[in-house]
Amino acid sequence: MESTVYLVRHGRPELPDRQMRFLGRTDLPLSVEGKEQAAGLKKAFASLPVTRVFHSGMKRAEQTASIIAGDRGLTSTVIPELKEIAFGEWEMCSMQEMMERDPENFEARGNDFAGFRPPGGENFLDVQKRVWPAFQSILARQDGDILIVAHAGVFKTLIFTILEISWQKLFSMRQDYCGVHVLTLFDGHLAVRQLNWTPRIGGMIP
Repeated sequence: MESTVYLVRHGRPELPDRQMRFLGRTDLPLSVEGKEQAAGLKKAFASLPVTRVFHSGMKRAEQTASIIAGDRGLTSTVIPELKEIAFGEWEMCSMQEMMERDPENFEARGNDFAGFRPPGGENFLDVQKRVWPAFQSILARQDGDILIVAHAGVFKTLIFTILEISWQKLFSMRQDYCGVHVLTLFDGHLAVRQLNWTPRIGGMIP
């Protein structure tokens, strides 16, 4: 039997500005814009036969999942292993700030996206070790189509693992706020059907 897995990044969180920041474990709620983005997905998901919702437990993911699910009475399960990558001492710093403050480590990160760890943080191989088994556990117990709401680093890890893409291509895949990746699962085999769908693309979720 074929089923569908929807991977949804949370909406825009309540950040102090529009700069690109290393936002990992800081537990920010959704911004007004983020809530509007999630409400747009609620409309898109209204006719889809989702049977269960999973999320990381972080505020921005929990709120996004709650808005999308609405009053459908879906079971919502927290999977702590789906929390965003931990950036350690770089947490909440802007990229520009780290380029200026720690240019040597910032360059090292660019040379090895998979292996580089900010001081006190994780690298993407660490994320893969906790996220992939948790994802496999979700698939093993799912029944029907499911929605998973989590984070950019988590979903890039999953997609890159499924497609066996080099970690050095990490920023070749766009992951917008409330962007939807659509996977199909058939006889234990995962296939990527759509990447980063959003309502502004138009039409329905594939």
